[in-house]
Amino acid sequence: MGSAPLTAPPATSTTMTAVLLVLGSSVVAAALGHVLTGLRTGATIRRDRYAAAVKLLVARIEYPYRIRRRTSDEPEVLTTLAAAGHDLQESLAETRAWIATESTVLSEVFDHCLTQLDAPFKQACADAWNAAPVTTAAGMNLGGFGVGNQQHLATTMERALAYRFGLRRLMPSWLLRHLFKRSGLLP
Repeated sequence: MGSAPLTAPPATSTTMTAVLLVLGSSVVAAALGHVLTGLRTGATIRRDRYAAAVKLLVARIEYPYRIRRRTSDEPEVLTTLAAAGHDLQESLAETRAWIATESTVLSEVFDHCLTQLDAPFKQACADAWNAAPVTTAAGMNLGGFGVGNQQHLATTMERALAYRFGLRRLMPSWLLRHLFKRSGLLP
């Protein structure tokens, strides 16, 4: 018995294969596009939230200066300053919670920055509340008052944040913690 000669597949089968390949690649491209868009959106949200965390550190550094530069001890002024302090605390709690869920290692860095700021912050706030209100333009120059130069805290957080984006984001926590300790971002 002889075998049947090989023949070319019918044109409709070739056309159907081409259509399936085109549709399949379109579906894959759409799915890939959707995934990449989600990754970009996630990175944008993360970037904005971490920028807000650094802003919060700066706001905490600046708050004693707001108290010290108050122009009166009238109830409205005190209420406004107290509300600003409460808002700062609420934002701090919310930011701490978000960072803790996003990255345990970055949470450690943020908490370390806040711990370093805590004592000078409390002392500066106490000194500011105990000082008389500012009544002249020259009184706005506070000389040596305040928490001191705490820019290093914002810089520490900024340096650590670089590891939450790009391929470095995939680094395991234990390795990231080791790198942060070695580079002085964590004690």
